[in-house]
Amino acid sequence: MEAIDHNHILGRDRELAEIHRFIRSVPAGPRALILEGNAGIGKTTLWQAGAASARASGALVMSSRAAESEATLSYSALGDLFEGAVDEAMLDLPSPQRRALEAALLRSGPEATLDRRAISLASLGVVRSLVQTSLVVIAIDDVQWLDTPSARVLTFILRRLRHEAVSVLASLRLGSGTTERVDFEGALGFDGVQRLMVGPLSQESLGRLLRERMGIELSRPVIRRIHAITQGSPLFALETARELLRTGDRPEAGDQLPVPDDLRELLAARIASLPTSTRDPLLVVAAASHPTLDLVRVTSDRPERSLEGVAAAEEAGVIEAVDGRLRFSHPLLGSTVYASASSDRRRSLHRLLAERLTDPEERARHLALATTDPDAHVASVLDAAARYARARGAPDAAAELLDLAMRLTPADDTDDLRRRRLDGSGYHFDAGDASKANELLEQAIDDSPPGSARAELLYRLSSMSWMNLERGVRAPLERALAEAAGDPELLGGIQLDLAWVDLYQADLDAALAHAQASFDHAGQGADPATKGDALATLGMVRFLRGEADATMMSRAVELQDAAMEETSWTEASVYTTPRSILGLQLMWSGALPEARATLEYELAEYERLGMYTVRQEVLCYLAELECRAGRYEVGAAYAAEAAETIAESGMAASQTHVVRFNQALAAAYLGRVDEARSLATEGLELARANDDAFNGAWNGAVLGFLELSLGASERAHGHLAPVVDYLDRMDAFEPGIIPCVPDDVEALIALDALDEASAVLTRFARKAEAADRPWALAASLRCRGALAAAQGDRDGARLLLDDALAQHGRASQPFETARTQLLRGIVERRSKQKRAAREYFESALGTFDSLGAPLWSTKARTELARAGGTPDASAALTPTEERVAHLVAEGKTNREVAGELFVSVKTVEANLTRIFHKLGVRSRAELIRRDARGSVEEPGAHG
Repeated sequence: MEAIDHNHILGRDRELAEIHRFIRSVPAGPRALILEGNAGIGKTTLWQAGAASARASGALVMSSRAAESEATLSYSALGDLFEGAVDEAMLDLPSPQRRALEAALLRSGPEATLDRRAISLASLGVVRSLVQTSLVVIAIDDVQWLDTPSARVLTFILRRLRHEAVSVLASLRLGSGTTERVDFEGALGFDGVQRLMVGPLSQESLGRLLRERMGIELSRPVIRRIHAITQGSPLFALETARELLRTGDRPEAGDQLPVPDDLRELLAARIASLPTSTRDPLLVVAAASHPTLDLVRVTSDRPERSLEGVAAAEEAGVIEAVDGRLRFSHPLLGSTVYASASSDRRRSLHRLLAERLTDPEERARHLALATTDPDAHVASVLDAAARYARARGAPDAAAELLDLAMRLTPADDTDDLRRRRLDGSGYHFDAGDASKANELLEQAIDDSPPGSARAELLYRLSSMSWMNLERGVRAPLERALAEAAGDPELLGGIQLDLAWVDLYQADLDAALAHAQASFDHAGQGADPATKGDALATLGMVRFLRGEADATMMSRAVELQDAAMEETSWTEASVYTTPRSILGLQLMWSGALPEARATLEYELAEYERLGMYTVRQEVLCYLAELECRAGRYEVGAAYAAEAAETIAESGMAASQTHVVRFNQALAAAYLGRVDEARSLATEGLELARANDDAFNGAWNGAVLGFLELSLGASERAHGHLAPVVDYLDRMDAFEPGIIPCVPDDVEALIALDALDEASAVLTRFARKAEAADRPWALAASLRCRGALAAAQGDRDGARLLLDDALAQHGRASQPFETARTQLLRGIVERRSKQKRAAREYFESALGTFDSLGAPLWSTKARTELARAGGTPDASAALTPTEERVAHLVAEGKTNREVAGELFVSVKTVEANLTRIFHKLGVRSRAELIRRDARGSVEEPGAHG
């Protein structure tokens, strides 16, 4: 619409104050302000005011005004953000990164492209270079239209910022059909993101706006009715007032407003009131992704008249020129122009645009939109454009182009159609649409005759559905097995994957049969990757059965290394590589330093060879390992990186639940209760939906541990009992696969279910002794000590717990040692040996505090207080903690507390953790009882 005077924005004092406060905070480090609201509500006006404020403060503003028509073009917004600001910064980039970024920005051909991670790394390098000399504000209007490759790069950058003075100012349209393409909270944390709702203007402000902008006086009843019909939207109110002005009507109370029921009709009427010279240029602006005056001129048979039309449309506030491009002042105007044109007129323009444009993606898209019937030539052009987009690291754009190619492929061109479905399935999978990828593969399978070729398709289908174990993996593998005769390498791969499905489903006998068959078939081929995978899988099954073979695993790792050096190891191989399997075995057996070295080496090899898609699995293993080792923040960082890798690689549909237990486990140890519970609950539900019993069990184990940490023994056992049943079905020799059995024993003892606890403990202790695993032996002795204490045998409990502490000395898991010390202290306290009890409690507390395990620090501190220990001086609540404690004691939820105090839910949770820690309480119920006794000072009581 009209140009905006940022110093005279009506009715937005609150929003402007928040924006200016945000701009002042840019030097403090990475954060984001998201202006949210419905279409036409005034977000862009406020966004422009914020960008102007940032420039006035001396910040470098990198801006992009995303448009719906550009949402499918790869790196369109990235080009806007970097336009004119990055030339010097790019000079310092490593050559591979610079070439990749140049290709993404259309400064070179696709032959120079590396991969999309290189583009992301290059973009991060540019931003870090720019912030050395200036504050940086990344300003994006209509972030919901951001093209996916650009959104992926922006998320990548934001995740890696730490203290740099870089902030994001964005507007987001709410409503159906729009999605937020950047994971701001995931990248910056909930405390780093502020969302400012831009609501409707008040009736008074709207009246002032209409009077000042339109120069007309309207009665209060009419303004009230305009306010009601437009829901306080400035854009729609101005359009309604313009319609009144155009018709000359001045309706009084009781009269009907001359406003069409459908907003599109209202906008169409506005456009229809423009001179006829605007029709053709407006359609060009609506149809083209990057419309310019030159494009309007070269697509017109009357260029001068079209340029006059552009000027008239600008004067009327329908379009505006920004950075050399033309765009509608509101996207709905463009949609209205396009929808109002006849289909023949639209197709004619698309045909003309295809002739005039040189970008292969945009040219192909226009050619497709100009074509109604199947056309082999057009399909071929789209096919080539899809490959071009994929080479530039934009599988989402490639997928859309190939969908158009398939739609225009003649029905009798079966070979090309089958091939395009195959390619399209890969593009969609890489872009994160696994269901569409599967659909295309299934169509290709249906069109293929039985035999080895179709078996290969079925095998590919299963690989795209990995971790959806029964329906997604086993079912197509069993079909492929029946058709793969005569192809030993394919048979080896099929049998290998079936072995892993059986492992996850706790059927070691079936897994052994498939693993042996895979090994037998792989021996007939020459591919070292297939042989190494088959050998390692067989080695894993034997390890779980108590038949570990170090020689077999060493040979498997040698084959993997040979394959990777020859670059013949591919992602078609099972994701769990031989070295990763070896690292897993070392971790499960308690050899944590050796496991860490093995897995870190594997991660470095993945990154050296650019195998970014599959690195998520070794990241998950490292996250689990660090939690076992007591390095929870490190584990959390590995888990976050694994989750990001899954999202970036397009495997989220089938792999998300795999990383959830790692994220939840770290959060549980760190005392982030709500976060841990939410992640593990989501992981459990997703695992069940994907028939993944193993990862479902792990998520259940985390929930059980969390509830045990909170003192909720009944809920802990409810989560842990199914996991123990799963481990019993597997009946593996190794006791440390999911190390949760001692947790269930302790929960059962707390519930006074001593016979059941004894039965579970007996099975676990037998495995611990047979395997001679220090952690398992120590944990079983601790549980036996707890059981003895519960039965009144405190002397026996002391001996057992002392033996447990001796076994802990052989392990590298300080948290578990502290758990045993805590129980040892409880036995002494109950025996009235308070001095001895305090020594054990102080030792346990020191370990829990040093590890950063606040829930268990609270347990130790509570026991220390019961034994007569001196409270820590830090136990005094801060004023904020006092306020949080009282609000929780009043029965408010964390979200309600956050709303009342104007903080995030995560901040409330962090305060509650400290409150529980300082007061020695374990639950909200205890806090309420303590507050009722007056044990928590009133806010402001410090004077």
